[in-house]
Amino acid sequence: MKRLSILFVLLIVLMGGSYYTLRLENMTDWLTITITLAMITVGPTLIYFLILRPRSMPKLWVYLSLLACLWAAYLIIPSSQRGYLNTMLFWLLPIIEISVILIVVYGIVKGVRGYRSIQSDEKHNFLEVVEIALEPKLGRGFVLHAVLTELSVIYYSIFIWFKKPSINSNGIFTYHKNSQIKSIVILCSILIFVEGVLFHFLLQMWSEIIAWIFTVLNVYGLLYIIGLYNSVKFLPHVIGENYLIIRLGYQSGIKVEINNIESIQTAKASSITDKVSKDTYYSLLKIDSPQYEIILKEPALMKSSYGKTTYVNSVVFRADNPKELMESIKNIQMSDSNNRVEEHL
Repeated sequence: MKRLSILFVLLIVLMGGSYYTLRLENMTDWLTITITLAMITVGPTLIYFLILRPRSMPKLWVYLSLLACLWAAYLIIPSSQRGYLNTMLFWLLPIIEISVILIVVYGIVKGVRGYRSIQSDEKHNFLEVVEIALEPKLGRGFVLHAVLTELSVIYYSIFIWFKKPSINSNGIFTYHKNSQIKSIVILCSILIFVEGVLFHFLLQMWSEIIAWIFTVLNVYGLLYIIGLYNSVKFLPHVIGENYLIIRLGYQSGIKVEINNIESIQTAKASSITDKVSKDTYYSLLKIDSPQYEIILKEPALMKSSYGKTTYVNSVVFRADNPKELMESIKNIQMSDSNNRVEEHL
């Protein structure tokens, strides 16, 4: 708290002094350049030494603090004196962006190498290892999960075509073979393509830039649904020694401890218009019919895209081989029950 107070006072003095000085008469060029450089460099330096370094926070915050100082400098410097700042931004921003990209790519490369060393464990997926590699650099906040979400879209929509899913090992249960997701992806892909072409030409009559922005967003939407379909094939449900992982591709997932399961019952049929309770994780498309609902003893954390999390009390899902999945869960529950009895004896 003391460091934060000191930082706040120093930043107020720096920015307030710069604002006052830049509005004095007879400002020389060298003084304008000096003040501009001070606002860009001194602020991030103070933030690093007073806040980030003592707490061992991810270095990405230095980049974010630099962007914040650049934005503050742009607001403080009068429009008539922004020539030097604009020149700095022209050269500085590309360097910063390239540096951040190189850091992320380097982390991904390290993740790939680490993935090869633990590839024998088929219950680990590629992006989980990339998350481990990027966490020290990006932290565990929104930035990390946003990067992982975008990497998921690219990886599962483009690069995954060269691999085959490993679905033959024990504890792996697919859920895409009897799902309507393939039909939905084909239909949505056609609609997105037709809509993209039509609206591109319509918007082009009004604004070329808006037309291309809309087209880029359409291409991203197409990649997203293709990636979702592929991720559904490559990210199946998993049963471990004492846990169950239920997923809906890279879009969402939950890890449930087997001993946290109160009961498993047949899920009620629902229509597309029915609302899903906020404390229920609905791990399937609304067009598909649910098979089972897991009632939990205590709430479990459900994770979705961009790091969004929610505690739920029940999980509704389906699987291509639901009977075998239910038998696996019951076997683990019986084994745990027998172990407890032996411990008491």
